[in-house]
Amino acid sequence: MNDFQLPPLTPDAVPKFVDGVTAKGWISSVPLANVAAAQQAVLSQLEQFNRCVTRAASRLGGLEALRESVHFIQIEQAKRFTNRALPMAEAEAKVFAVTISLWEQMRVGYLRCLNAVFADEPGMRPEAARICQRALACTGLKMFHHYRACKVVPPGEWQMLHALYTRAEALKVTDGVVSDPLNRDVTEASPRIAYVRAVLMGMASPNELSQRQLTFVAHLLERWAAKVAVLEQAAGEEQVPPLVADLSSDACPARGSDVPKSPRFLDTRALGATLRNRIGLLRKGEPPERLALGEACVQPMCEQLLVFLYHQWCRPPWTRGAERSPVSGVALAGSDLEAIHFHISGKVFRQPGVATELSKREREELATFGRISTRDSDFGHARGFLLERWQLRDESASGLKIARQTGTEGKRHSSGTLICVRREAAKQFLLGQMRWILESQKGDLLAGVRVLPGLPAAVAIRPSGLNVSNEKYLPALSLTKTENSPPALVLPAGWYKPKRVIEVYVESPVRARLLELLERGADYDCASYELVI
Repeated sequence: MNDFQLPPLTPDAVPKFVDGVTAKGWISSVPLANVAAAQQAVLSQLEQFNRCVTRAASRLGGLEALRESVHFIQIEQAKRFTNRALPMAEAEAKVFAVTISLWEQMRVGYLRCLNAVFADEPGMRPEAARICQRALACTGLKMFHHYRACKVVPPGEWQMLHALYTRAEALKVTDGVVSDPLNRDVTEASPRIAYVRAVLMGMASPNELSQRQLTFVAHLLERWAAKVAVLEQAAGEEQVPPLVADLSSDACPARGSDVPKSPRFLDTRALGATLRNRIGLLRKGEPPERLALGEACVQPMCEQLLVFLYHQWCRPPWTRGAERSPVSGVALAGSDLEAIHFHISGKVFRQPGVATELSKREREELATFGRISTRDSDFGHARGFLLERWQLRDESASGLKIARQTGTEGKRHSSGTLICVRREAAKQFLLGQMRWILESQKGDLLAGVRVLPGLPAAVAIRPSGLNVSNEKYLPALSLTKTENSPPALVLPAGWYKPKRVIEVYVESPVRARLLELLERGADYDCASYELVI
């Protein structure tokens, strides 16, 4: 089996450590309180260490001595580029690049050790399971930090994961038990478990998960990935397409995929039984903490996420209600509730029913043109209300996929936020949620938009009651009733409370009672309502 292609060893590489003892001594002198400086120092020394000439056993000892500190540094530094809007700011992108480089250098070190196993270097064959597990774990963590940053996983990473598992098979150590002290609950690991953890995380649609959900899924996989067997022959439930990994490919395993060249079948039946059991107990009112799901896992979100994971991991792929078809053209998009109100209404928001003195610009327009512009694009641009130009990729009755090339004028965006979209030649805006957003390696943005049912219209809202007559109106939106959804109001985040009565101004003020929260986005609430007479 061919060696991994790694940077050449050079005699001029002189790191400050060459084995486990010296690495432990060196890392103890690095002040981890300054995490950014520590990350740079460890990366610089690892690059030297991976090019220096030393025995494979000494190299493995050095990597193991650094591993806990690297893990701490990476977790802390990830806080500087997660939960951020895209595209990344320059400072965030630099931290992300260094973080990925550090995982890469850890992996390169273990790959050198793995090459030494195949070269039959003395003392390395008994370490084969640990080396394979560590290299697979580094690959999974490298991909995981791309998910954390909402970045596209670069080409070659899935190929590397499959290749490492192939090496573990060749060495007959896929189920070799090794200790991994970095795990919180289950310290026993194996190459198979590390491989399955990376696969299932990739299958969980990580671009659609929040940072808290990603952490929760990683916690589940630490304990439950061991339940998934990797087989050479298909074994699973009838009428459920097998979950197939092609070890010769550069793709995440999937169900019902094309005939693979080097197939391995992942049996998720035991995992599925565990998920069904937890879901059933949650529905009976059992608290999540009693089911070892953690105190941070609260209902009903916990149950909803487990159901989602069950379908991602254990069932056939979701069937769309309306199939998407490729399209082209320009989509004009706006974000933020106030800006969307401006785009849909075609005019600047003013307090309803209040006579407002004309501004200097409006008086000049009236004197010059005999009218006042109803759609003030200059005002909108000054307030950041510009319509961004995105390229349409595909569409269906319920959603769109859009892309924005790097360098195109526009804001930074986050998943879960409100967005209005229309084709360049169309007049009617659609209202939607930015379901997910990813940034490519060169800075392009790709986003999935789920269209909210109903046609949007601009309205104004304020609290109702005896003591709120002086409250100002705020911009909001209404959505018309459709065949499958009630009429709804799109409100600023945090406005929804069950049975709350608010005042809505359309052409005149009316009172509306909020009924059911249809969804809660990152920057808005959408609720059904009824008029109060």
